[in-house]
Amino acid sequence: MKHNAYLLSGAVMAAFIGLGGAQFAIADSTVIGNVQSDVRVNRAQQNQSGLLNKQEANVGSVSDSTVIGNVNTKTNVNSLQQNQSGLLNKQEANVGTVKGSTVIGNATSTTNVNSLRQNQSGLLNTQEANVGSVKDSTVIGNVNTKTNVNSLQQNQSGLLNKQKMSIGTVD
Repeated sequence: MKHNAYLLSGAVMAAFIGLGGAQFAIADSTVIGNVQSDVRVNRAQQNQSGLLNKQEANVGSVSDSTVIGNVNTKTNVNSLQQNQSGLLNKQEANVGTVKGSTVIGNATSTTNVNSLRQNQSGLLNTQEANVGSVKDSTVIGNVNTKTNVNSLQQNQSGLLNKQKMSIGTVD
């Protein structure tokens, strides 16, 4: 299975965003065979305000899936920005990441990010950025990550908020 997605403008990205979720990834799937993802994003932006919202961008990632075979992601992002304000909100960016998945085989991630920025204000909010990482996953095989990040910025204001950043890690 080969998964290719090419994105060149924020206007095109808007067509794929529904209720705060941008998905350029393999998600909630079972794959017997290899997963190969080659994703290029020039500019993507998500904006949200209110109560109990969830904002998630999965770019070149494998999320909540079972793969019996190899996973190979190659992800290039020029600019990804998320803005959120309100109460009890969650903001998450997964770029070139294997998250919440089971992989029986090798997991290889090559990730290049020029600029990733998350802004959040309010009360009891969470903010998470995972770039070129293996998070909350089981991999029976080798894990190889090559991650280059020029600028990753998280800004948060308010009360009882939480921020987390994982770059090229196995969490």
